[in-house]
Amino acid sequence: MKINEIIRQRRKALGLTQEQIAQRLGVSAPAVNKWESGVSYPDITLLPPLARLLKIDLNTLLSFKEELTEAEIADLVRELTQVIQTGQVEAALIYAREQAEEYPSCLPLLYALASVLKSCSMLLSEHSEEADALIRQWLEQCAQGEDGQVRDGAIGFLFLDALKQEQFEEARQLLNRLPQPPMIDKQQLQVNLYLRSKETEKALEMMERRLIKTANDLSMQLGTLANLTIKDHPETAQRYLQLCRWIGEQLDLMPYNLAYADWTAATDRQDSEAALAALEAMFQALKTPWIASHSALYPHIQDQNDMSTFGALLSQSLLKALQQDETMQFLRQSPRYEQVLRKLHEITESHIEK
Repeated sequence: MKINEIIRQRRKALGLTQEQIAQRLGVSAPAVNKWESGVSYPDITLLPPLARLLKIDLNTLLSFKEELTEAEIADLVRELTQVIQTGQVEAALIYAREQAEEYPSCLPLLYALASVLKSCSMLLSEHSEEADALIRQWLEQCAQGEDGQVRDGAIGFLFLDALKQEQFEEARQLLNRLPQPPMIDKQQLQVNLYLRSKETEKALEMMERRLIKTANDLSMQLGTLANLTIKDHPETAQRYLQLCRWIGEQLDLMPYNLAYADWTAATDRQDSEAALAALEAMFQALKTPWIASHSALYPHIQDQNDMSTFGALLSQSLLKALQQDETMQFLRQSPRYEQVLRKLHEITESHIEK
């Protein structure tokens, strides 16, 4: 992150105006504006007092410590998930806070830390207030950044939180901060470029990835339609869910998505046997990496979607919900409930051991 971004981000995080910064440093407000715009830089003699004012050290202000790589962030996230899996919730929060304090300007890391804590909120219930405060702090910081993917992801999380708390005006404001879809499809133009330049393999890989994304988007839309119609039009909702599963089967989507569609349909109609079967399939899917190239539809996508990082956390959260959530009461009345519960515990433990 550049010095102008750090100055702007820290000033906003501390609730200071450009005028207040200028007044305390003995410069003009336009000068501070130029610093934040990247037009000019603070005089070297102003750096120490500026760092103190922004409550950071000089290394952070000057971006002396390089941004973490994706691999380094993945290692830190993996370490955090392992601590959470052991049940040391307080230690996990301390670890996450320490990483954020060591790399306060690395927004991809802050976003990843917030995402992990959000994904296992059920496991952090005893420290939910502290965890929620950290998550919101990091997401708000990310929402002010210039990395489009991280910024928009953070705004999306904040939007969902506002919606859950029925803070509709805040939700509208957050929604308005998200960019409109571009009028021109850049990826399709890129595919055309690959085709004209005889880079067929690259064109195929990009189109295969687009197919997966489109299929997943369509599945999500069908699931949303099912939720909207389940109360007043249950037959229509079931049809949406059937289409969701059909798309997953025909387009070789992740097994977890298929199992989740079955789970949603079964819980909607309070079918305990079908729901427990879908639940077993969900847990097995979390345990097994999904390799796109194993499908004849996606031979050019060589990476794999290994859910091991979040799979164990999600498994533990699902287990806790299964045992405590009131909406799962109908499952506990099934003769197979205890048997399935033991099996799910075994799957979760083997997943953690990996």
